[in-house]
Amino acid sequence: MKNLLIAIVFVSGVTGVFAQEAADKKIQAGLVLGYGLNFQKLGTKYLQSNGVGGDMTIGANLNFSFTETIGFSTGVEFDFETLKYSAPAGDSVFYAYNASDNNLIRIESDADALALDGSESYYMLSTRKQKPLFITIPTMLMFRTKFIGYFRYFGKFGLRTSILVSNKFTDTGNNIDASDLSVVNTDDNKDMKAKNEMFPIKSAVGLSGGAEWNFTGSTVLMAEIGYYYGFTPLYNKRTYMVNAGGPNNTDPDGNSQYFANKATQSQLMFKVSVLF
Repeated sequence: MKNLLIAIVFVSGVTGVFAQEAADKKIQAGLVLGYGLNFQKLGTKYLQSNGVGGDMTIGANLNFSFTETIGFSTGVEFDFETLKYSAPAGDSVFYAYNASDNNLIRIESDADALALDGSESYYMLSTRKQKPLFITIPTMLMFRTKFIGYFRYFGKFGLRTSILVSNKFTDTGNNIDASDLSVVNTDDNKDMKAKNEMFPIKSAVGLSGGAEWNFTGSTVLMAEIGYYYGFTPLYNKRTYMVNAGGPNNTDPDGNSQYFANKATQSQLMFKVSVLF
C-alpha cells in the first residue's frame, strides 16, 4: 500500500510539472492538418449542388495566451477545396470557351453572343468538380479549462478568412456545334479556368471545440471539430454560362438565359495539430 501511494504521488507530481510547463507557455506554434466537408447553398436555379465537397487543410497555427484560460489562435493554412455542381434535370446549360487556353468566355447578353468571332468552342455542362486553392488566416478567441492531469479542453469563436490563390475545374458533358447543338464529342473538359469568376476573398464565422493533450514537456497534441458559416459570396457577378435555347439563341422573347454562378458556403472542419 505504501509503495502504491508513493507511485501515485510520483505520477501526480510528474503530471503536474508537465501540465504546468505547457500552461505557462505564452506562445505555442506548430503544424496543423485537417479535413472539412463543404456545403454550398446555391443562389441560381441553373446549377445545383452535386453532393458534399471536401477541404484538405495543411499549415501552421500560432496560439497566444492572455491568461491560462483565455487566448487567441491564428496562423496560415492552405485549403485544397473541392466543390461539386450539376445542371438540373431538364435544363440545357452551355458555355463558350477558348480551347487554346481553356478559359471560359464572359457572355451576359445576346449582343455578347453575337459578337463572338466563331473561333470559340461550346460545351453543354452536365457536372462540374471545381478545385480552388485558398490561403486561410484564422482569427479566433480561445477559451480553455485548466489542465486536468495531462488534458485540458477548449472552445474557439471567430473568423476564417481566405484568399483565393488558384481556381480550376473539370466538367463532364458534351462539346457541341453552336449552329445546331449537335454533339461533337463527349470528352471531359479538364483544367478549365474562369478568370475573376470567384471572389478573391471569402470569410466565415464559426465555433469549434476540442481537447489538448500535453504528452511531453511543453509539447501538446490538439484535436478539434468546428462549424463555419460563410457570410460572403463565393462568386463574382460575372456571367459565363447560357441556358435554354443554345449559345446562339437570340429569340426576341427572351428565351436565352444568361447567368452567373451564385453560392455561399458552410463547412464542417476536423483538425489535428501539434504545438510546441
